[in-house]
Amino acid sequence: MKPTWKIGIIVAAVPLIIIAVILWGSYKEARFDLVSLPDNGVVLNNEQETLQFQKGNTLYRSWNSDQLIAKNDKEDTRNQIMKSAILYLDKEALMFTENVPVIDTNGVSSKLKGNKVYESKGSTYQYNKSEINEKSVVKLANRQYFLNADATLYLGGEKIKEVSKPLLLIDKTGSVTIYENKKKSRYLGHMTLKINDDTVLDASSEIYTIGDRKIDLASFGGTDNEKLVVKEDEQKDKKEAEKKKEEEKQKELAEKEAEKNNETKEANGSNDANDNKVASKDNQSAEDKSNGLNATKKYGNDLKVGNGSSNKGTKNSPGNNDSGSSGGSNGKGPKDGLDKIDDYEAVLRKLDELNKKLERNIPVLRIGYISPNVTSTKVSYSYADPNNTLIGVTKISAVDEKTGKTVNTQYVSAVDTEALLTDLSPNGKYHLEFTYQYDLGTDKGIQEVKIQSDSFTTQSVSAIYQMQSVTSTTMKLNVALDAQIDNVKRARVKVTKANGDSFYMNASANLINGNGELINVTGLDPSTAYHFQIVIDMKNGETIELNSSENYYTMQATVLKSLKASQSADKVLQVQYDWSSADYTLNQATIELKDENDQTKVDYQVVNQEKGNIRLVPVTKDESLNMEAKLVLETTNNETKESKTFEYPVKQDIQYNKNATLTINLTPFQTEENNTKQAEESSTKQAEEDNTKQTEEVDSNTVAGQETKNTNSITTKVEDVLAPQNATYDMTFSMQRKNGETYQLAFERRAVGTEDNWSTWTTQKIATDENGQIKHTETISKLAKESFDYRIAVYDANGILQLYVYQE
Repeated sequence: MKPTWKIGIIVAAVPLIIIAVILWGSYKEARFDLVSLPDNGVVLNNEQETLQFQKGNTLYRSWNSDQLIAKNDKEDTRNQIMKSAILYLDKEALMFTENVPVIDTNGVSSKLKGNKVYESKGSTYQYNKSEINEKSVVKLANRQYFLNADATLYLGGEKIKEVSKPLLLIDKTGSVTIYENKKKSRYLGHMTLKINDDTVLDASSEIYTIGDRKIDLASFGGTDNEKLVVKEDEQKDKKEAEKKKEEEKQKELAEKEAEKNNETKEANGSNDANDNKVASKDNQSAEDKSNGLNATKKYGNDLKVGNGSSNKGTKNSPGNNDSGSSGGSNGKGPKDGLDKIDDYEAVLRKLDELNKKLERNIPVLRIGYISPNVTSTKVSYSYADPNNTLIGVTKISAVDEKTGKTVNTQYVSAVDTEALLTDLSPNGKYHLEFTYQYDLGTDKGIQEVKIQSDSFTTQSVSAIYQMQSVTSTTMKLNVALDAQIDNVKRARVKVTKANGDSFYMNASANLINGNGELINVTGLDPSTAYHFQIVIDMKNGETIELNSSENYYTMQATVLKSLKASQSADKVLQVQYDWSSADYTLNQATIELKDENDQTKVDYQVVNQEKGNIRLVPVTKDESLNMEAKLVLETTNNETKESKTFEYPVKQDIQYNKNATLTINLTPFQTEENNTKQAEESSTKQAEEDNTKQTEEVDSNTVAGQETKNTNSITTKVEDVLAPQNATYDMTFSMQRKNGETYQLAFERRAVGTEDNWSTWTTQKIATDENGQIKHTETISKLAKESFDYRIAVYDANGILQLYVYQE
């Protein structure tokens, strides 16, 4: 094959390989920077709506750089979030999806680590040596900031509310969505955040002012680490240049207008204009000085409002056909030219020009801000009406831009500065129409002005579910909304079982007003999955069904999964159990032992006890024994706090064998001659005294190991009768175990016929021989033998009790 053919094949194969890799990556859903989330929490998704995640969910980046959270790999549970986002963990910790810069109050930025947990440490957040100090600003992306401080929110110089550590999402018009404490707020208008008298964040302009320093936050990028501080004199020069340019423009317009009007009107208009300029300047100065904000709008000095043609609709507002128009009460169009101006700012300029020429001014409406909620919107406005020409009431209407219909209308007086319009729908697009009238005292009579606001979108609302506690039949669930809803008729929580059965529970006003509510759900089935959904019925008849929770499972009812008892290799009796209950708390676990033959109780001593395992040593003189066991659990009900005892018998008998003996015998070669005759006489005399009339011949050749008859329930060995007073006895202990093991023996005794505590009189450390045998002998006197009962306590090499062996 020629080289050129080879090169051609290679060149042709490259695109195919690239396409194959892309298709393979898409098919395999290649995942990068995988993180198992360490706790429950919330995050904003790619549509800026609240998304809950759970501990153990996977955070990762896809092959095309999308940031995703998945619950598991068995089904499609992926949720896309903002590419550069903050994850709010329940333990007041933060996690960023990317490496992002944090800007301190000196204007110096440093890098924060992506996919790492920044834990709250007082007023700061820390991960290793990386830190977010108080009052610092984290720049997530263009026009997206996190302010690590508590601040007062102002719109157009008007105080709105207090916020804590807000996330600021700014659009291109300077309007801001705030997310803090799992709650959303959206505002149209110029926003500033005042931390204190010297520290102000102008969110709409992206300028952070600390004393005399002004930090341009928009200048920081992901890797920019420069100190960016705008000097005060530079700002002043810039403002003065813009002001001079605007004055020249206004002067040029005034000269052109002057050519068309007579000198008298021009003179009158000039006087009015000067008065208006002074008033406007004073008002602006007062507004700028209020609260020490001194903020300037980055995207314009006024809230932009919509088009203003009286005969045609606007491109952005299809539902409006007469916005921005001015007309007489007879419905005919005016002769002042306002009906031919589509832009509201141009309307304001035209009104200013007209007012310069008029003896009495036309009122000018200025919108301070618009704050859309989920089903309502609040608007702040004011009038510039120096000559009191405004008459009647102002009509404010909310228009659905999708249908063009007016959904709500409010009539406000001249002294009102705020209005609330309701009956809106979540995530709907609307605009406001202002209609007001004025009378200049001329032959034109009452005139009317219509002004349309900028378009705005009502907030979406998400439900947040947090499980507080679970039993086999109950769940306590904290439910909340991330935005406030107005004009609610009823709120309910729909509880749905895994098989589809459902029922409703009523919620209180706390759920709607943003405080959240703790819902106690009862009557559930054990070991069953349930999920929850908030359903809101509005006063206008609309029903809003919010997002559902994940599946939560009730616990198993009180259940004993396993129970067994056996003797371990070290001769300790071991009882193992697996018990669980969602309704009861275990206080104490004990064992009852009985002799299988006569059903008498067998005492025991606990060696050690832990959850699900009890090790004990039976206290019995028998070398081997068949026993019955019962597990007894003392509990307390979690809800009622009442006590309850559960008893579970062990199904199989326990075969207990010690494989150890303790004998006490007379030391050999301590009898005297003729002792046989003495023993017979003594035995006969004792029998006569007790009226037993029983005799027994004793063979002197078989003395050792033989017993006499029972007298007064006391068994007497012949050898004990024959033993002199100074005789000694051998106490012998023997035990069979594995070879090479070491044990500690404690020789214990207590007074005959008493229930006194056992006391140790000697100890011995001993090891098994090569055959696994232990044999040890101690010598005691005849008096000691007759005065005490004896037993051996066997301990392992670590001093843990294994066995009690009593004398035969």
